[in-house]
Amino acid sequence: METQEIQQIECSHCNGLISINNKYCSICGKEQKKDQTLIDSRKWPGLKQIGLFFAIELTCCVAALSIDNFDISTAIIFDIIMAGTAVLFFSYNWRENAHLLKWPNFSLKKTIICIIISITASIIVQFLVEHLNHSLFNTDYSYYTIYKPHKYGKYIMIISVALFPALFEELAYRGYLMQKLLTIVDKKEAIYITSILFFFMHLSMTSFFWMLPFSIVLAQIRISENTLWYGIIIHFTFNLTVCMMEISTFDTLI
Repeated sequence: METQEIQQIECSHCNGLISINNKYCSICGKEQKKDQTLIDSRKWPGLKQIGLFFAIELTCCVAALSIDNFDISTAIIFDIIMAGTAVLFFSYNWRENAHLLKWPNFSLKKTIICIIISITASIIVQFLVEHLNHSLFNTDYSYYTIYKPHKYGKYIMIISVALFPALFEELAYRGYLMQKLLTIVDKKEAIYITSILFFFMHLSMTSFFWMLPFSIVLAQIRISENTLWYGIIIHFTFNLTVCMMEISTFDTLI
């Protein structure tokens, strides 16, 4: 007959090992603190892992912003680092995360709706961002200026700005991070924590009005559909629309 493994934690008073379900320590007899009985041995390693993940992500973002002459080579290097981080953490927790790469309830109708809505939202956001840049900073900013000097700049921009973020940011935030948080907090908290960290990682306060709602929507879709693919399609279509608008605008001006 198989015996079920009993999870144990340290007593908050004598540090003796007791069952996670025990309200009183079987060694010293004292009542356990409420938070001590709620936090099991799996949560602290999970929190440490999340902390390490976000520290790497944030360090990369801050480093990218601190570089004065940010060119296409630098962009590619950071893309590779961020992609590698996403794959590493997602793969490390493969048993927990693998099911997110499946698409059990594929719906062509939902996919088309996601594409149409993300294109529309992207166009609206792009115009609003341009208006904010003119009003607050009296300047224009375009991703395309980084990629334009290269012979294949248009294609590299689409890969760097649309494809890579859609795949690897979803893999990292709605994949690894959310799945890890779901072992620590409830679904609602996981949605908001993931979304806030995703927004904060971009280090752009002017993007608050759209990026935070955008990430909340992606997180809710990930929870309700239990797959990353709808989020990847929305993310890719949204960013691809931005790329095409910037390329079209820049080429028209020239």
